[in-house]
Amino acid sequence: MTKRGWLNIVLSLAVLLLAALVYFEPGKQPQQQVALMSINPAALQQLEIIRPQAESLRLQQREGQWYLQSPVEIVADPFMVEQIISFLSQPSLQRYPATGLDLTKYGLQPARVNLVVDGVELGFGRVNPLNSHLYVMVADVMHMVLQNEISMLMKDWPDYVSTALLPKETLVALELPRLGKLVHESQAWRYEGDKTPQSADQLQMLVDAWDAARALRVRPLSEVVATEEIIFEFASGVVTRLSVSQTADELLLQRVDLGLEYVFDVSQSQRLLQWSPLAGESDK
Repeated sequence: MTKRGWLNIVLSLAVLLLAALVYFEPGKQPQQQVALMSINPAALQQLEIIRPQAESLRLQQREGQWYLQSPVEIVADPFMVEQIISFLSQPSLQRYPATGLDLTKYGLQPARVNLVVDGVELGFGRVNPLNSHLYVMVADVMHMVLQNEISMLMKDWPDYVSTALLPKETLVALELPRLGKLVHESQAWRYEGDKTPQSADQLQMLVDAWDAARALRVRPLSEVVATEEIIFEFASGVVTRLSVSQTADELLLQRVDLGLEYVFDVSQSQRLLQWSPLAGESDK
């Protein structure tokens, strides 16, 4: 091997040794692992996400269900909330008192994004290039954590909206365009309209389809002009209206009052806007 080859090997070993010294910090006592935050997910009440260049979000838990409170008030996507709570429960690998640290060096002043959990503020900084750990500030302590993916905190507010169309409330009436109105009374559904279903089972099947409906995605309201309307009435007295429009590929159910729309595959219009065929009928 040439002198240059040996020199390259020596230099490579030196770089690896230096990286190991930075990473393992010999002589420093290992810290006992603790969670980034000591939390009881069921007891959490409020989350606020503050981004320097995007709209802030506020979520609140009420009776076991999370709601987006700001910029609009609507049921939140439980998966998005679970992602945040899971992040908070991960272990803190290293901790450093923030006093005397140059926080700009760690992307913490200002932070990329701030999360306020029941009044406790967390700041999220940059990722350490040597070990891929994320710097997180909690109170006056800088932490390093393994999970460095914080894209869930950067998403637009419609991504935090539940894809379920109906909240966990008792539905008492449903009015559909070109079909008629379904009213719940005496433990059963009654139909008002001129397209009477063949069986009471079809009434329940249609209600069940709405209860189970999950959009492919929720997005800001498009400029598609809707010409028909769906009306939901709940036992609480709340009335929700959805405008209906359809393209060649998509069924769009729009909450004009909130500036958002639920996007479905166009084939779902057969389940949600028509009587479902009875067992064996579709085979005829």
